[in-house]
Amino acid sequence: MSRQFVLSLVLVILAIPAVAQVKPVYTISFDKDFSALGPNGATVAATPEGKPELVPGKFGQALKSGPGTGYLRFPTTGLRPDSGTVEMWVCPLDWKPADQEFHVFFDARGDNGALYLYKYYQGVNLLMLSCSNPTGPYSSSLAPLNWQPGEWHHIAGVWSAYGVRVFADGKQVGSLMTEPQLPSKLPKTFMIGDNPWHIARKTSSLVDEVRIYDRALSPAHIAAHFAGNYDFVRPLDAKNTVLRYDLDAVTGVVTASVSTGGADTPDAELTAQVAQVTKGAPLPAEAPVLPFVRDQVTVRLSPDARKPGDFEVVAKFLQQGHPAFELRKELIVPDTTGWRGNKLGTEDKVLPPWTPVKVAGNKVDVWDREYDFKPGYQHLLTQVTSGRQPLLAGPVILSATVPGVVHSGELPMSRWSGADTRATLDGGLFPNGLHLQVTVEYDGLAKFELSGKPAEMPEALTIDIPVRPEIALYRHRFSAVWDTGKVTGNLPAGEGVIDHDKFIPYYWLGNNDRGLFWMCESDEMWPNGQSPDALQVVREKDCVILRLNLLTKGQKLPDNWKFVFALQATPVKPTPADWRKWRMLPGRGANINILWPGPGRNSIRYFGYPQASDPALYSQTIQKLHEAKTLAVPYLCLSFISAACPEWPFFRKYWSMGPVDSSSSDVAAYGAGFAMASPVGKDYSDFIVWKTAEFIKQYHIDGLYHDNTHPYSSTNLDAGCGYTRGGKKVCQTFPILGFRDLYRRMYSVMKAIKPDSFTMAHMSGKMTIPILAYDDSYLDGEHFRGVVKNSYMDVMSLDTFRAEFMGHQWGIMPFFLPEFDQEHAAQVEPTRGLMALLMLHDVAPWPIWCNTKVMNEALAALDDFGYVDSTFIGYYENIPPAVTNMKDVYISAYKRLDTRTLLVVANVSKEDREGEVTINGARLRGTVKQVVNWPGKEPMEVREGKVNLSVPRLGYRLLLVQ
Repeated sequence: MSRQFVLSLVLVILAIPAVAQVKPVYTISFDKDFSALGPNGATVAATPEGKPELVPGKFGQALKSGPGTGYLRFPTTGLRPDSGTVEMWVCPLDWKPADQEFHVFFDARGDNGALYLYKYYQGVNLLMLSCSNPTGPYSSSLAPLNWQPGEWHHIAGVWSAYGVRVFADGKQVGSLMTEPQLPSKLPKTFMIGDNPWHIARKTSSLVDEVRIYDRALSPAHIAAHFAGNYDFVRPLDAKNTVLRYDLDAVTGVVTASVSTGGADTPDAELTAQVAQVTKGAPLPAEAPVLPFVRDQVTVRLSPDARKPGDFEVVAKFLQQGHPAFELRKELIVPDTTGWRGNKLGTEDKVLPPWTPVKVAGNKVDVWDREYDFKPGYQHLLTQVTSGRQPLLAGPVILSATVPGVVHSGELPMSRWSGADTRATLDGGLFPNGLHLQVTVEYDGLAKFELSGKPAEMPEALTIDIPVRPEIALYRHRFSAVWDTGKVTGNLPAGEGVIDHDKFIPYYWLGNNDRGLFWMCESDEMWPNGQSPDALQVVREKDCVILRLNLLTKGQKLPDNWKFVFALQATPVKPTPADWRKWRMLPGRGANINILWPGPGRNSIRYFGYPQASDPALYSQTIQKLHEAKTLAVPYLCLSFISAACPEWPFFRKYWSMGPVDSSSSDVAAYGAGFAMASPVGKDYSDFIVWKTAEFIKQYHIDGLYHDNTHPYSSTNLDAGCGYTRGGKKVCQTFPILGFRDLYRRMYSVMKAIKPDSFTMAHMSGKMTIPILAYDDSYLDGEHFRGVVKNSYMDVMSLDTFRAEFMGHQWGIMPFFLPEFDQEHAAQVEPTRGLMALLMLHDVAPWPIWCNTKVMNEALAALDDFGYVDSTFIGYYENIPPAVTNMKDVYISAYKRLDTRTLLVVANVSKEDREGEVTINGARLRGTVKQVVNWPGKEPMEVREGKVNLSVPRLGYRLLLVQ
């Protein structure tokens, strides 16, 4: 079988000049001026931006660059988008990596993608980033920096079809290369300097000895250059050579590629034989001998590789015609007969804890919410209630401006049709020629589909969603970066337009109890989508309007126009009354163990993949947890899949959304990347749901921990994402509804197997409620890693915490992930301050990356009181449980059914406070008879419901009131 597979070999020639020894295309020494020594030794003049300066450097002179000076631009002539290296020496003059600033040293961006070598503004990481589309997805490799002002450091970035790497002082973090998204074409120029991008700053850097190559240098080259040896030569060896392949699940074609990995060996000396064979079989003698062209050979094996089986791709390297060594890589064609096209979790039924959809006239009732579609002029929706409270200040209206035409009157709407799981409305719509279809599902998601071509083409098309001002206290909106404070919290003050942006996929307006979530997957049918006013939030006296400016003068609706968006009232489901019983290790009284993956035998075979390395050993692990009355909840992932699993090479083209995580230490420990997978990619949902279901049943799993529950975007058309604008540019889409369907399938399967299971969605900074609704709980807070020091109040405000981290207004059990560094995690105050914040808002902690002892002391006090069976009353309510005259001190309460209430008096400041607390006895249950310090139980003096006490900085006091 192996010989019949080698039917045809097609050599793919890349236009990279042959290299016998490493020589840069550009060398910029700055010793004489700003010019570079370019291709073929020619002098290339720089184009300055601003007023860059030459100053003493590490070697002769250096470039002083920053917003106070300037930057340099050079032509990209001689450089390649598919392979290259940039390296330089950098000295931070007056900044540290922990500063929240961008420092961009190399920038080559254009319409066809980009390459960047830069220090990211959040955290302390240096990144080499590549992308095939300016809007993403992005591939990046990172290295943490520990620089001090005035120090010189060597940095380098490498890119090729085999991966992206970044180096700091000659070293790479981990051994994996990040799977790349490479530009298809470089722009006309690239930038060298220290650019701040959009984050204003005054700091600067020195840059010296810049070298840029048209090939990917090896780690050995980078280490040698850091040591000052630019004449280093790396011979051909088996350790550093690379063999990779891709399969096409539809055509069955295998494409294999081999590279020397940057060896300084002339192409003329090298040839290779490449073939696919059955596992263990020898390389066929008749395999063609292929020459290397610019350090690599790519061959296309074109048999039908769709027949399941275990194979290998074999590559034999020959140097000057003599065999040097052989590489082999396992190729498993997976058997899809067991899972392809399965219907697991797709049953048309109402899942717990939701209730069936009920339709009465024009009203649709779902759990604790009502959608009113009373007909009206231009009305899309008349009213939404949540918990019997109206959310809208007026109807949701579609407005079309047609010159010289005045429309009036109401349009008749068709009747509702549907079942327990959904209700659908088909009807006409103003202006004439447009069609509206609305589908309301049992979880409260109302999807609106507008289509057709208006009889009179409007000059403007706008959708207004007016929300009552007492509802629209907070916003939580999408942001491309983790920047919670700027996109979550109090709605900006003022009248008129208070927020605006180009297309974003979601926006939530709400308060401490409820809200309204809007979402849209792309701007494909939004002609005005890339304008800065595509989305606006407008405050008027009696409402806050979320406005979608779909079309403005001079724009046209596409012939196939179909605009889809959705609204969903929150909370989306009831929070279980006893939800506080869930506790994760190493918390006190823990009953949940999140089984984190590791490459050991008693874990899973691939990172985040539902298959055990050693079934017997894994079964023993689960059994021991069950004997200890602890739930076994493995770390798995619906949105990512290991690049080492057998299905990935076979389905990569149709499953990949682009990015692959190769930098995380736990991922790298497995020796393979973690690839973002498309929920709408061909067969992906069928596979991952089936595979996970088999895993659950085989090992009696008690729940699922879903990492990376984010509204990821992609431009991969093969994976069902993206769209083409103007016939050329591919733009991103956010398959939120696809993720929602995938999570719902998995939720349905998990609850059918084990109704009392515990599932958790881990995400940070992005409460995409249509997806999160199908997990029991959410874990938030990772985006503060490297940002928080001793107090979370330094990195966010209380209104931000209320808007995002409380689960009450979302309907999902809230858990918080601490992110203190090693120094602050060992201290008492940071964790005590965090626990004060969490108790103030009724949020549960995962006691890791903090002082676990301090956190468990607080949990013990809550347990002794019996807070699991209590009702929470927040300090932010209209009638709070108590008030105080102490600055930065807030009071929430846990009230039991008996006569006891536990007050949480929390000081979120860095100053000790002392003052008076006035207890609202009527709000709690009646006259205050006794107050004791908890858990010490020392009685406190009470006069007319008032007590005096001191509260430590970043701390709290617990008071038991009877």
